[in-house]
Amino acid sequence: MDALPEGVVQHILSQLSNARDVARCAAVARCWRDCVPFLTSLYFPRGAFEALAGGPASAVAFADDAIGRMVDAAARLEELVVYCPFSASLLPHWLAARAATLRVLELRVESAADDKSGHLDSIGVATSLEELRLWALRMTRAPAWGQMERLRVLEVVGAVLEDAAVNGAVAACPNLTDLALLGCECAGEAVISLAHLERCRLDFVGSGNTSLRFAAPRVSSLEVQGFSLIYLQGGNRLKHLTISKNTGTVRRSLCVPPQKQILVRITLPDS
Repeated sequence: MDALPEGVVQHILSQLSNARDVARCAAVARCWRDCVPFLTSLYFPRGAFEALAGGPASAVAFADDAIGRMVDAAARLEELVVYCPFSASLLPHWLAARAATLRVLELRVESAADDKSGHLDSIGVATSLEELRLWALRMTRAPAWGQMERLRVLEVVGAVLEDAAVNGAVAACPNLTDLALLGCECAGEAVISLAHLERCRLDFVGSGNTSLRFAAPRVSSLEVQGFSLIYLQGGNRLKHLTISKNTGTVRRSLCVPPQKQILVRITLPDS
């Protein structure tokens, strides 16, 4: 490595993403400590700081410090993935610092940042985002994201949602091509109307009575789970449709003529 030109070394180090690997490199050689400004991706795995902190309680403080320093230094950051616990109050600062370059954001939110705090609204400042993935959050209202015109992929996993939050989040991302709401608890009516959507997976759990109004003329693959009442409109490009609900599954290919509406009602006996 010592014989390589500095630009080559910087390019090699810029391929790192795991925060643990970045820290190890900084400990190996003094000249490698300045690799963070060249990083385009940062990944903070779950439990990354518990061993250093001696336990989960102080691990959050270690994570906040490490994430903050690295995000501030990574001037070219395009992807930020945080699975370890962190203080949600710092999220607005991190996103504002890299709003111009950030393309991919993935956060395991858990109980650290529900919508009552308003910290998740700061996602809207990252207007260049193309992919957004959120894990284990709670949303009871529509997020104040504005219009995220560049967002193409939205994935929410293991969340507790109100129908207003689902509808508001989807409406804020009008150009989605991929939408996945997986293992989410929700009741009420979910309304999804997206002109560019191509692939959609909706997996709702719980005993709530949930209905779906779905309009996406370009969708080719649609998988829905856990809805009692489903309306499909348009969708003449639909090639794969899967509908299931707890104790029963229906699988078939369906092509829906444009400007027509199909009502799918699923009534299953109590288990």
